[in-house]
Amino acid sequence: MRRRPGSWDPLAWNGPWKGLLLAASVLGSCFQPAPGQTQTPVTIVLTPPSPVVGGNVSLAPQNPPQDFVLCSWYRSATAAETSRILTCFPHTPLVQQNGPAHTGLETAGPGCALHITGLTLNDTGNYTLIRKGNRLQGGTKMLPRPTVTPNQTLVLENKTFTLRCNSSPSADTVLWLRDGASLASSDRLVLSSDNRTLKVLNVTRGDAGAYQCEVGNPVSSIRSEPGTVTVAYGPESARIEPSELLPQLLGSLVHLTCVSESVPAPHYRWVLNSTELKGTGSSLTLNLTSLDQQGMYMCQAQNPITSLTKNSTSLVIQVQGEQQIPAHLAPPAGSHLGRACGHGSGGGVSVCTPYPPMGWLQAPSRAPGLCPSEICALPAPALPPGGG
Repeated sequence: MRRRPGSWDPLAWNGPWKGLLLAASVLGSCFQPAPGQTQTPVTIVLTPPSPVVGGNVSLAPQNPPQDFVLCSWYRSATAAETSRILTCFPHTPLVQQNGPAHTGLETAGPGCALHITGLTLNDTGNYTLIRKGNRLQGGTKMLPRPTVTPNQTLVLENKTFTLRCNSSPSADTVLWLRDGASLASSDRLVLSSDNRTLKVLNVTRGDAGAYQCEVGNPVSSIRSEPGTVTVAYGPESARIEPSELLPQLLGSLVHLTCVSESVPAPHYRWVLNSTELKGTGSSLTLNLTSLDQQGMYMCQAQNPITSLTKNSTSLVIQVQGEQQIPAHLAPPAGSHLGRACGHGSGGGVSVCTPYPPMGWLQAPSRAPGLCPSEICALPAPALPPGGG
């Protein structure tokens, strides 16, 4: 690419040049006076007086007064917001707010000084300093941080809540934000005449979040710490996952979860065949060691704030396999566990159920057609007349 006549050639710096002298035309700006006052000139001192590419430079007002509340540096001959490098406040430690023209190489120093490191040709140009002081602003001071009360709010869906911004009386403006986004007055968001009170009507779930208020005056603006609003709702339904299961073998582990959307989290109950199980958590783990554990399982979710309750549909669990017999109940030699057999209500379907625990029965010779199983129970003995 051709070089413009008379321009510097950075590729030639490997000669006697150690750096390129930067022209920094610094405009020593003035305090912003109160009405009827005159501007006070400010002299800016560069250190070093002749900055070079790759070096550092400090721009500092000479004999800075001690009553200023903020100062802003601009990379232009005017104080346009797009050219603002930074604004600093004389706190301890110093507070710096970066502007649109900040490149990451500029920092604020005591007395409204501006430090720039790693200078490049792009740093050549005009710089403007704007400082604002308490006396010249008619006594206006920086605002303390406001607070939002209450800082924790739990409200039912479709109800109303109110927040208050507690701030200094010298605040000229009060703005409200939810999750960092500005809020405007509407049919549901009602602001007081001074904007310090926010009332939200017909609360929806979208109204939950972190609320802040921001206060400002001519020399400062500051936001409160967030106050949290939680909207209570639900449950609208409850369900068991998994929604269905294949027959399970004895000894299997089964994990069930009750799922329900609710704020705050609901309390849970588990029921088997209309009998409540121990434990109130959202999860249920079954170690299927008994045929008694088969049947219809249901979960229930209840919101402690809304008092709403929802029941899940039933989940049927079937258990297959032979159940282990305790040693002390083992049958005598040559005997079998009795089972009574019959026909189910569906017709033609044989059903065998454990015989009532009346001891072990010696297996007789099987009569043809008596029972489809290999081992059948003797019928219950008839009682003699008069009992016994």
